[in-house]
Amino acid sequence: MGWFTLLIQLVLPVALLLWLYLASERGIMACGLQYLAVGLTLLGLGLAASWSMPPFWVPYLYGLAFFLILIRHLVKGPTTVSVLWSARPLNTIVIILAAGLGFAGGQLSIGALQGHQPPEVQRVDIAPPFGPGRYLVVHGGSTKMLNAHLATLNPSKEEMRRWRGQSRALDIVAITPAGFHMDGWWPTDPARYETFGRPVLAPCSGRIARAVDEFPDMRVPERNKTNKPGNYVAVNCGDFFVVLAHLRDNSVRVSAGEQVETGEVLGEAGNSGNSSEPHLHIHAQRGFQEEAPLSGDPLSLTIRDRFLVRNDRFQVDSP
Repeated sequence: MGWFTLLIQLVLPVALLLWLYLASERGIMACGLQYLAVGLTLLGLGLAASWSMPPFWVPYLYGLAFFLILIRHLVKGPTTVSVLWSARPLNTIVIILAAGLGFAGGQLSIGALQGHQPPEVQRVDIAPPFGPGRYLVVHGGSTKMLNAHLATLNPSKEEMRRWRGQSRALDIVAITPAGFHMDGWWPTDPARYETFGRPVLAPCSGRIARAVDEFPDMRVPERNKTNKPGNYVAVNCGDFFVVLAHLRDNSVRVSAGEQVETGEVLGEAGNSGNSSEPHLHIHAQRGFQEEAPLSGDPLSLTIRDRFLVRNDRFQVDSP
């Protein structure tokens, strides 16, 4: 996970920017395709990739560098209009390969922007599930490109029906003021993540439908794929249920049948279940079956009337 992120979100953008800086062409077509390819690639990565590590501000640096290189190119001298394609043979090959990346980046950008549109399904609003702090959405949105949970919405796969209720879930991590959510580069100890141990609060007033606290926290990036939600609490909010999952082992403070109020501590964020790193999984669903608790009808979720998608940040100043 860490090495793939390093390659796609650090090495590739930096390499493209260096190429643009050191080998910008003068022919109008070659130059235009070169800048278009790099720009679309950076835009696609910025919109579609999860910017938790590297932190959220890194793609803004890439964008700034791109425009500074463009300005330098324009100031240095006008593009050769009379020569449509004056690129050197080797650079021509690189430009063509980069054009393929640019096309993929354009597709990523379109898919990501579509994911910012709230789905045309029933929407419910809840209070923040965390106390004061800064938070980042890792998975969220209305397309699979931004929200991997939507894969369980496929009715043709029988095994997905047990998890259908979580199809429009949010995955949220806590971040520092500088935007970091872990101490180091993908440490295996879950305690080195900002989210681990954060109090998880009731997002509504209601009755506890189920509380599970029996699974250990996994080392990163190990997962418990047999018990996907790990430790979790399901709150009956009246017209819908909210499930808060991957809680810390031995941290759940409530039990089934107990009445809770909005903002009451339910437990602590952890890394139990099918979790790649410490985060809070939260989703809303209609219905709650004992034999398949996460198989209800998925509902769209907003927090304080805000539809959150991947890379959105929000701050909680008070519960």
